[in-house]
Amino acid sequence: MRICHLSDSHLGAGEAYPRRDRSGLTLRQLDIINCFVEAVDRIVTLKPDLCIHSGDLFHAVRPSNRIMAIAGEQLHRLVEQHHIPTVLICGNHDAPKLTATGAAIEVYRNMRGLHIVSSPELAVIDMPGGRVLAVPHMHNAESFKAAIREAAQRRGDGFNILVTHGVAAGLPQFSMADLGEMEIPLELFEPFDYVALGHYHNFSKVAERVWYAGSTERLSMAEREAPKGFVSLNLEPFTLEFHEVSARPMVDLSTIDAAGLGVEDLLGAIERALSESRAAEKIVRLAVANVRDAVLRSIPVGALGELKQKAFALDLRFLRKPESAASRPFGRSGIGPLEEEFLTYLGATGLDAGERELFAEEGLRYLREEEAG
Repeated sequence: MRICHLSDSHLGAGEAYPRRDRSGLTLRQLDIINCFVEAVDRIVTLKPDLCIHSGDLFHAVRPSNRIMAIAGEQLHRLVEQHHIPTVLICGNHDAPKLTATGAAIEVYRNMRGLHIVSSPELAVIDMPGGRVLAVPHMHNAESFKAAIREAAQRRGDGFNILVTHGVAAGLPQFSMADLGEMEIPLELFEPFDYVALGHYHNFSKVAERVWYAGSTERLSMAEREAPKGFVSLNLEPFTLEFHEVSARPMVDLSTIDAAGLGVEDLLGAIERALSESRAAEKIVRLAVANVRDAVLRSIPVGALGELKQKAFALDLRFLRKPESAASRPFGRSGIGPLEEEFLTYLGATGLDAGERELFAEEGLRYLREEEAG
């Protein structure tokens, strides 16, 4: 029996990204959607006997109508156009805190061949040749563990697959540091022929037949070196293969030492670093160390925004010289995080230089007056 296992698609994430396309979605949201669609394309080509999505299809409990429509189109392709039975459970991001609220994935319940598991209890799904035992995210840890224990007791003839969403206990590397994430004792995995885990975003082995498929797109810099995609597997003999999709590159650039650099040299060093890394299509993080307050205060209006336009996304962090930070007057900053974000926003508005200068002068004055109290 051939199975495809994907997880943590987080459709709708990336809403804060500043650039949007004609649809109204941000370019980052489209990245996340495109990786999910690519995974579905590949699964359709593989024609598995079963597809499993182990939680967090959506990034939020209440995704937008457009995001729900896109997810529905892809699920329709899987189960109704290509007749691939699919199990979809709630993860901690898309599970409502109140049962009466209902999960967004429930709107797809009437698709033929799609098995939705959103209620906080064990669902037993009989398949040709075996059984899928699905435990969605729950907000009560003891109920969650009890449901997994019950799943072991309700195994049937043939294969038995557990699908759930949580942290393999005792292995801190699998924690996402999310509020409410559930821990699963490792011994609870032993009775099953395969355990399809969701929650941890990097493709990882927990035990011989226990795997995280990982997310279908990179969602934080902690995932910058991890490939993204889904897994396919056969149960007997057990074999597993990872299928990579075209995720957006994320890179950490080498820290720039700004000691002794003036404004022009500093901006030039940042621009060279972005150019050499071919940052235009990448999500980039860059730290600049030993920056003097006087240099930060002298950066021209809009310069930071213009630099950020040279990367798909740029997380630019200025680290002041220790003695400069210590001598900084209370209540006053050179270019703090809020001021930097304001200048970045202005740089992306399309205003001409004169208008940006005017808005920047008034805006920075207002922010610094508020900061001063």
